[in-house]
Amino acid sequence: MADVLAPHMTTYAVDRRGHGASGDSPDFSIEREQEDIAAVLELAGPEAILLGHSYGGLVTLGLALKQPPAGFILYEPPVPLHGPVGGDAIAPFEQAVHKGDLDHALTLGLQNFLKLPEEAIEAFRREPVWSVRASMTPTWAREVRAMDAFGDDLERFALLETPTLLVVGQLSPPWLTDTSRRLQQAMPNGRLVEIPGQAHDAHLTDPDAMAEAILPFALKPAAWPEADTAARQAVASR
Repeated sequence: MADVLAPHMTTYAVDRRGHGASGDSPDFSIEREQEDIAAVLELAGPEAILLGHSYGGLVTLGLALKQPPAGFILYEPPVPLHGPVGGDAIAPFEQAVHKGDLDHALTLGLQNFLKLPEEAIEAFRREPVWSVRASMTPTWAREVRAMDAFGDDLERFALLETPTLLVVGQLSPPWLTDTSRRLQQAMPNGRLVEIPGQAHDAHLTDPDAMAEAILPFALKPAAWPEADTAARQAVASR
């Protein structure tokens, strides 16, 4: 995704704790995640736009209440408006991770956390990014617990005037798209765009389509959908 955006703006792709090239941390919490992103925002400068996908979107939302960026893009943040995201499903998921069966863990996570239908899971299994997502499952349980603890109060975002773009995939689970639509309605400067033919991982399955959806906003968040050619900076929390 960063490679696709790079010709248009400076990008900072953040490997969160326990992801990519970043080491893990025994004192994991959503607050530590927010501090990490805040440090990158300071480096990027006051005009930086923050992009958060899924759990990264919750990190972004929490940080924005304390330190609003110039603008931010939220790709299906799992605010638990429809009850716990994990709940009782966390235990069997953790068992699969503990056994090293990351493929099964990913399947359980997609079934029980994201609530994807079986045909969508099987289609995703055929994508090259399946193994990438499976490798990320060891950090999911703690992140899902953080999602469940995030709370379902949307009124706290009513005073957040930061220009915000909510991104949804046309094929994403209804509970995620409904959450984004309700969040967009709660935010005074919230807008929403749908990516045709994509689900929860368009940044992996079709980064060009996602870039097309978000670039008009990223280039000029205060005036979207009107866009210009001014260079801006973006920080991606993934």
